[in-house]
Amino acid sequence: MFYVVLILLLLLETALFYFSLKQQDRLLQEKCIAYSAFTLILVLLFGAKILPYSFRFIPLMLWLTGRLLANGVLLLKKKKRPFKKVKAGIRYTTAVLTLLLSLVPLLLFPPFEPIQASGSYQVETKKLTYTDQSRMDPFSDENAPRKVTVDFYYPKTENGKFPLILFSHGAFGFSSSNFFTFQELASHGYIVGSISHTSHAFFTMDTKRTLTLADQDFLQKAVEINGLKDTSREEEVFHITKEWMKLRTEDTHFLLDTILSESRSSSPSIPFSLLDGNAIGLFGHSLGGASSAETARERNDVDAVIVLDGTMLGEEVDFIDGHVVLNDTPYPVPLLNIYAEDHYEGAMETQGDEYDNFYASAHALDARETVFKGTGHLNFTDLPLFSPILAAKLGIGPADARSAIVTMNEIVLGFFNSYLKNEGTPQIEKEYLDESTSAEN
Repeated sequence: MFYVVLILLLLLETALFYFSLKQQDRLLQEKCIAYSAFTLILVLLFGAKILPYSFRFIPLMLWLTGRLLANGVLLLKKKKRPFKKVKAGIRYTTAVLTLLLSLVPLLLFPPFEPIQASGSYQVETKKLTYTDQSRMDPFSDENAPRKVTVDFYYPKTENGKFPLILFSHGAFGFSSSNFFTFQELASHGYIVGSISHTSHAFFTMDTKRTLTLADQDFLQKAVEINGLKDTSREEEVFHITKEWMKLRTEDTHFLLDTILSESRSSSPSIPFSLLDGNAIGLFGHSLGGASSAETARERNDVDAVIVLDGTMLGEEVDFIDGHVVLNDTPYPVPLLNIYAEDHYEGAMETQGDEYDNFYASAHALDARETVFKGTGHLNFTDLPLFSPILAAKLGIGPADARSAIVTMNEIVLGFFNSYLKNEGTPQIEKEYLDESTSAEN
């Protein structure tokens, strides 16, 4: 779509420029007609659903409107100015450059076919922001209480009781990072709450429309630690990540307690009136998977947890004699680790059985793991569909992005069905995806 629109508009601008030079005229009327026609065609395509309208087209529509207005105003003035080739060339160059800028969203976020939820329920959503009066926000300049926003996805019904699942995003993620997974779970009868860890999330939009971006110091440290090869700083990393884990687990504890309290009130509103507080699952991606696993270890009301390509940092309980000390108390909650191929192989090669996740699984009461062949870290989010270019730069594998997400959703749903709905033993294969699912095939 990007290239089609780009080529058509470049041809239009170039043709107008050529005939403008040839006729020694600015062709204001012709330009107004051309821009109006192109805008009308786009609007008709949007209206007929042939071309799905989205935020991607807003800059382009503004560009077309701006070009139309600029030429229209000059046309209405009816003041004939002498034609100058140099100025015409400058106008053409400016138009092309601004056109390219307006098409950047289409390049970075090309339209794609959404993954449809397979369950029988229609899905409703609700955003809520809660204030934890017992904690001060460490990122607040005003020493204000910690605020946490959660996006709920739940079945469109007024009857029934459904398990609760809370999701925690990764260090560079946000609350909608796994939208298609949330939709899939909710369509099968789950109440899903996606937490936005304020100042850890890439951005948080609360219910008052207040936008909070990720803390720059946190982002800088996260980037530095992710690329760190120097083992001499291992103790420093241990203490930094402990602070991150504390913030996130406290967010999750607070939300769980608040949601359960809401559901037990005398007249709970939807979705709390639909909640079965005796069936709770947690899952998360990357750092969010780590904090989900740690929260589950610290509570006695969580029934299952899934870690999507994250390191279970909560299993590191101390740092002694130059090494982390891992928790030797058996992991108490049914656990599923889903790994990207490079993550799994790298951990196996460098740390082996002493890797946090492997150690926890080996000493767990009930643990499973699987590897997605040909995947990278961000294959376990929706980013490869929303922005293939950004995802490729940030870390994905050659496996087909859509297949990876659909397969992950099936496994996540099946695992939670087993432990939150008592639908038998989960059937988890050792590996998923292979060369046949490569994006090149």
